[in-house]
Amino acid sequence: MSASQPLKVFSIVGPVISSDATRVTGDRYIVRTGLLHASAVSSKDGGLVGVCNTTTSNVGVTSIHVNKSDDVLLRYAHPKQAKITGITTGAQTTLIVDDQDTKFNVEDRITILGSSVGIYNTTLQHVQVVSVIGSQLSNNYQTKIVVDVDTSSGHAAFTGVATAYKSVIPVLKPESSNGCEAYFAEVQLA
Repeated sequence: MSASQPLKVFSIVGPVISSDATRVTGDRYIVRTGLLHASAVSSKDGGLVGVCNTTTSNVGVTSIHVNKSDDVLLRYAHPKQAKITGITTGAQTTLIVDDQDTKFNVEDRITILGSSVGIYNTTLQHVQVVSVIGSQLSNNYQTKIVVDVDTSSGHAAFTGVATAYKSVIPVLKPESSNGCEAYFAEVQLA
């Protein structure tokens, strides 16, 4: 990426605002480009901006400092997705992946979209991957992703297909008690 390449806004993540030195998080979102643009307003101070997997992370898994009245670009992740063809319910939920290869890792958070059984679209939102089981003879060459969510009751049988996406949470840690107001957007090269 050169300095002369223009950027195109892919999706607006939204503002994250702290009126004091308290760390705050925004709403989770699906990683589509992995390139975050953050800009801080002039009426408050700067701070650390980044992304995290949980709302309790202090500065996220990746962060960068932005000064007031300035903006930064942060390459924080690569988009990940997997076509889901089956779900086994239980105390932990197992997703059966269409491909033998998945880019998901333990500790990633995923969000399911497109399930014809709607409850999975709401239950499986930003859930933690606890294991990835590679395809092998003992599991009929099926790759499986186990997530930390209880679907043992109230979930109908999964039918059709859905897509699992990597999701993250934007985080802001102001540099002072004056707070920080930053606007986040996922961008791509135009």
